[in-house]
Amino acid sequence: MLVGLGNTYRRDDGVGPAVAAALERLGLPDVVVASGIADPMGLVEAWSGAGLAIVIDAAVADAAAPPRPGRIRRCGLDDVRAGRGGLSSHAVDVGHSHELAAALGRAPGELVIFAIEVADTGHGTGLTPQVSRAVPEAVRLVVREIGGRATD
Repeated sequence: MLVGLGNTYRRDDGVGPAVAAALERLGLPDVVVASGIADPMGLVEAWSGAGLAIVIDAAVADAAAPPRPGRIRRCGLDDVRAGRGGLSSHAVDVGHSHELAAALGRAPGELVIFAIEVADTGHGTGLTPQVSRAVPEAVRLVVREIGGRATD
């Protein structure tokens, strides 16, 4: 299961759906792609029963590091655990969603997050050039992550 989180009407916050759309165009066998998820239960529904769930999401800059829009970080659940502030630039918190899914017995077997640092999450459509250039690399990283593993 591949999930592209984000809002395409908030500039770079749409990078998750952009990567998801590019992955869907590849037609990878045994891979389900979802986007347009607006709340935690939507995420729980999407990854329920998945052996591997990969979430692609926009990320705010780490306060300890200089901003680098377009930087892609591979993260695990510990990086987005509830209460740590997470990485996301929007309201769907992957850490809280995973806790909810676990409580309901609907968590994926494995969770990998690709967080793409953003420059602009203001109103409007279209990715900034730095973030747009990260999309093909994110697609490559996700395909490599999947390798021979089925995600559903």
